[in-house]
Formats: sequence, structure tokens, C-alpha cells
Amino acid sequence: MGLAPGDGGAYYLPRLVGPAKALELCLTGDVVTPPEAVAMGLVNRVVPHEHLMEETMNLAAKMAAKPPLAIRMTKRAIYQGLTSTLRAHLDYISSHMAILSETKDHREAARAFLEKRKPVFEGE
Repeated sequence: MGLAPGDGGAYYLPRLVGPAKALELCLTGDVVTPPEAVAMGLVNRVVPHEHLMEETMNLAAKMAAKPPLAIRMTKRAIYQGLTSTLRAHLDYISSHMAILSETKDHREAARAFLEKRKPVFEGE
């Protein structure tokens, strides 16, 4: 929709795996199977080697088709949220939401949704 994740989404999401699991893996050296890696959030998906390039290009194309300003602000919000309090992060993301809600890309996303078509983003 041309917006950044609000209501704490960018704050909580990076914290789902947690430092305890990271310490366990680093300190034990346990081998993690592909399904375990997906389940604990270490990887987003597992694909057979012969489909890796196709899957990678599909994912890249999907991300590239999104509104550039929202993508940039979302990335910043995720990283900023890792080192801030929830209160500070919610203040931070609310300013992003205010900016993004006034963009042409957000209006295009809303129109496209109502018209049941793919949006065309311009980065404005």
C-alpha cells in the first residue's frame, strides 16, 4: 500500500528469533537442517539448487515492483527499530507513515487496490 510497517511491526519482527537462539547456535555449532532454518527464521525459504537463480530473480523482481520510497523507509525502520525503545520507534515510524501517506505511490496503490489491478509506482 506504499506505507511502512507501523504499530510496532518493524520493532517486533526483527526480534522474533531472539538472542538466546542465536547464542545457542553460535556456542554449540549445531547443524541446522533446512526445515529448522526456515522454522526459526534463519532463512526465508529453501529451494532446490537448480531453482535457486529463478527463485532469486522472482523475489528480486517482486521487491523491485514495490514503491521505492516505502521500501527505503521500511528498511530504515527495521534497522532503526533494532536499537530503539518501542516508544521511540513508534514516534519514528509515525513520521514515516505521515510522509508516505501523502505520496503519489500510496495514492496509486490505493487506486490500484480498489480497481483490482497492479499498481505502477514512480517513486514519488
